[in-house]
Amino acid sequence: MGAESARWTMVTVDNRCFGRLTVRTRWLGPDDDLAAVLLEYCSERRPGDTIVVSEKVAALLTGQSIPVESVRVGWEAKLLSRFIRTHHDTLGLSVPVKMAWVVQHVGRVRIFAAAAAAAVTRPFGIRGTFYRLAGDPARQIDGGSPPHADLLFPPLDGEDAGAICDEMEAKLGVGVAIADINDFGGSIRGVSKAALPKGILADVLADNPMRQKATGTPFAIVRPA
Repeated sequence: MGAESARWTMVTVDNRCFGRLTVRTRWLGPDDDLAAVLLEYCSERRPGDTIVVSEKVAALLTGQSIPVESVRVGWEAKLLSRFIRTHHDTLGLSVPVKMAWVVQHVGRVRIFAAAAAAAVTRPFGIRGTFYRLAGDPARQIDGGSPPHADLLFPPLDGEDAGAICDEMEAKLGVGVAIADINDFGGSIRGVSKAALPKGILADVLADNPMRQKATGTPFAIVRPA
């Protein structure tokens, strides 16, 4: 079930070979329990493995997502979101409610300074100035559009992510990591004590084998070969 329909892929990192098994699940919702779902779908785990959990699913299943209706969208968010360029199929901060959350957490002064710097540097072909100056909240906020138009997913800080991973390791008996990976990069938010180190996991998952959205593969098992 789930894992049986997936397939192992191999990758070499620092002259070591690792297998990756993406795990397909049913559609998960906020009423699901993270540990129960991992036990249900990651039955192929064995000692030495690291189970990788999508950050969005970790937030959703541990009650750390935010209802869109709870975020007030002011004039500055509506204005700034109009000038955000979308990247392929990613809407990013062009969604006003996501911009509003960032304004609330970063502050108007920093956000408008980032927007001004981006306006100055963009004609010279310099991209990403706004996100670099606005910081991690601007780069990492997710949700606000289908299939989660009613929820926002703020980035988990390292301490919270690590605590979730440790709790899951105690219940599953193998290492657990939480990752925010997409086709343009990403990071490992947290790892449990028995998990592979963050740097190795980041390289093992660099090609984003879990994908996004409709692929339905929010978990992966990483196994040193």
